[in-house]
Amino acid sequence: MIPLISNRVKFIEAPDRARFPYAHSLFIDDEIRVLIDTACGAESIDYFLDHPPDLILNSHFHEDHIMNNHKFSSAQVWAHALDAPAIRSEEDFSEFYGFHHFGQEKLGRLFYEWTGAKSSLVHQEIQGGQVLDFGKTKVQVIHAPGHTPGHCCFLFEDDILFSADIELSSFGPWYGHWCSDIDDFIASIKLCQEINPSMIVTSHRGIIEDKIQKRLQDYVNIIYQKEEKVLNSLKQQPMTLSQLTELLIYHGEIKEFFRLFKMWEKMAMYNHLKRLMKLGMVEKTDDYYYAK
Repeated sequence: MIPLISNRVKFIEAPDRARFPYAHSLFIDDEIRVLIDTACGAESIDYFLDHPPDLILNSHFHEDHIMNNHKFSSAQVWAHALDAPAIRSEEDFSEFYGFHHFGQEKLGRLFYEWTGAKSSLVHQEIQGGQVLDFGKTKVQVIHAPGHTPGHCCFLFEDDILFSADIELSSFGPWYGHWCSDIDDFIASIKLCQEINPSMIVTSHRGIIEDKIQKRLQDYVNIIYQKEEKVLNSLKQQPMTLSQLTELLIYHGEIKEFFRLFKMWEKMAMYNHLKRLMKLGMVEKTDDYYYAK
């Protein structure tokens, strides 16, 4: 039985506890039938192919959210304008991930093939603040960048927030690619705190109804904890980006897909350094970064 989280809004549980490359979805069963994200598992997708939605609403461009867009040929696809190019084009998808900035174009192509991601049309570009009308269900678009430039949350009646990949895991926010921005991520988490939802539905942790404010604060604090480790490492001695990457501050440990996660580790460290330099806490000389 598919649980209702609100009137006409159903929670579609992904397999394997929504671990990558899966993610939970929501289905709005209204005058306009809407599926939010499309990596909720083969069984669910097969069901929706037989009961097709009118519209696919993508929270952002990542493969574990757009994976099956292309299967719904009769549905319109809507996504934020800033992420739409990476949904439409494999080339832009790769550009957003940024493998080429570190000489890893081949790894980027292998990653795209491994995930099974496919480009799809985006028929309409949405913006933060819009209220989408699907009949009796109204959904406010909350632009919440940082994870990706066009990452969106969706606010339903009764203050229910689909927070997508502001997902409140113990690992913390994911900003391990070129298009991520840590300052934007922090601001987006704080925006979720300001909304103060009665329920959060995340793409990978599912339905959360308790200690929401504390969970959000703990989540943003993980960024600061990793940032402090970066600073402490640079206070001990100046380091290159590659040397800092070897410390595995971001992931903590890499057990599998070493090359891929190592690349994400490097990009996450780059994003930390970019933020710390902007704050005036780190400087760079030649290839070496040092704490001021």
